[in-house]
Parts: sequence; C-alpha cells; structure tokens
Amino acid sequence: MVDKMDRVSEMLRSIGEKCTEQRKLILQALLDLARPVSADEVYEYLSSTNRVGRTTVYRTLELFERKKLVRRIAFRDGIIRYESAHLEHHHHLICLCCGEIIPIENCPIASLEDSISKDFGFQITEHYLEFYGYCKRCKEDRER
Repeated sequence: MVDKMDRVSEMLRSIGEKCTEQRKLILQALLDLARPVSADEVYEYLSSTNRVGRTTVYRTLELFERKKLVRRIAFRDGIIRYESAHLEHHHHLICLCCGEIIPIENCPIASLEDSISKDFGFQITEHYLEFYGYCKRCKEDRER
C-alpha cells in the first residue's frame, strides 16, 4: 500500500514542482479535509501542528491551481475554496444555514451536456452545478 505522503510527493513531482515539506503538508491537508476548503481553513488545519505561514498557503494553492492540481471553487458566499482536481467530477449541495458542503457524486446533467453540445455545436470543457438550501439537520431545526 502506498504511503499517503508518498502519494502526495508523486502528485507534486507530476506537476514538475519542487517537493517541499510545506507543499506536501498543504496538499495533504486538502486530501485529509476531503471537501472544498478556503486557504484560511487549510492554514487553520495546519497551524496547530506545523509551521506553514498563511501567505505560503495562499501562494501554494495558487500554484496548485495553475498546475491543475487543485480546482478553485467560488460559491455565492464569495469565499474562494479549493479541492483536489483528482476527485471524480461532482457537484455540491450548500446549506444556507450552517454552510455544510455536501458532494453529489454522480453528475445529474451529463446527458444534458451531450445534448447541448450537439444542439448548439458547442464544445463544453467543464461545468459546475450548485444547489442551495438546507441540510437535513438545519431543515429539521427550522421546522421546530
């Protein structure tokens, strides 16, 4: 079984960048958190055990985005979040109350994408779909 840090090191080598300890920690944090997270969330996650500066986190995430190692996501709250680009294509449910982000693993509009592409002669390179509402817990709290 491949060690997690070996996997992270290989991912960094695959983009042709130096495999520094800070880059490994930041990428590992993204994989550990396993949801879209802001640079500040990555910093907070790492700050208790590692010495990685906030500016380093921001710059590293920007580098990872340029190298297509992470995907940048901007939900309507205006906070920029990042997630691993190695995840399967998916969409999100976003709770308007608690902010929970729930991934939708299967793309519900893949067939629609094919139809749009054919009907309009449009080459679609990517799409994102977000549903806003209330998670189960917040929905139940609101109904009380």
